[in-house]
Amino acid sequence: MNINRFYILIFSVIFLSCGTQSVKNENVKSGEIAKLEKFFRRSEHDSVKAGNVIAKNKIIQHLTHLRKMDNGGKKFYLLEKDDITEMINSVTDGIYLDYILINKHGDIVYTKKNDDLFGANVNNGFEATPINRCFINRTGVYFEDVSYIAPSSKIYSLYISSPVYVEGSFHGVLILQVETKKISEILDAGTEIFSRDGIIRVTPFEQREFKKYSGFDKINMNSLDSNGMFLLNHQEEKLRFLKFNFKEINWILMNKR
Repeated sequence: MNINRFYILIFSVIFLSCGTQSVKNENVKSGEIAKLEKFFRRSEHDSVKAGNVIAKNKIIQHLTHLRKMDNGGKKFYLLEKDDITEMINSVTDGIYLDYILINKHGDIVYTKKNDDLFGANVNNGFEATPINRCFINRTGVYFEDVSYIAPSSKIYSLYISSPVYVEGSFHGVLILQVETKKISEILDAGTEIFSRDGIIRVTPFEQREFKKYSGFDKINMNSLDSNGMFLLNHQEEKLRFLKFNFKEINWILMNKR
């Protein structure tokens, strides 16, 4: 019996040393996960602070009024645009590609950069876009996963939105747009991020974005969820997978060990 137990023990060691590995790592938040959490919390705070400035200065009401005055409002809006951008810049971290303001009717009344969106209504022709989902999910700060802001866009971005209330009344939604390269900049070199369905969302290699990770089916999701980390030996490489969750965002980070 003792000999049998000895062989069982040896077999178990050999088996566990090959292929995939489940790793319990109490310090998993000390690296990239911690950096991502800091990034997301900063963006969350920026969204709230910018929303407060917009509410305090009644910017959405003002822009909606200008829109009615000038058959779309663009003439008068352009006079206000730089001042609005400066106000939002003063309370945010300067990492955002664009700011977008939508009034309570769904009209886009301001953008920092993308003038093609100005004057459009998110309820008409934008049903499957991030800006529409941000407008719908307006109970608090909301994160929309990486995608194109509109069908005509060529830039993948992450979106952070918050509702704007003035004296308890809903007046619209503010959206902060983050280009994916800003996320890559805070990660280790070569790290890629994909969603729970295996679609690559963030990568230093642009041609891989929104393609399925080829080794996705080899990941032990139960181990990843339990331990926060999963190691995989693949073609003489050791790959590390980390779980990251923040509000609506549910990501898997992959890099080489």
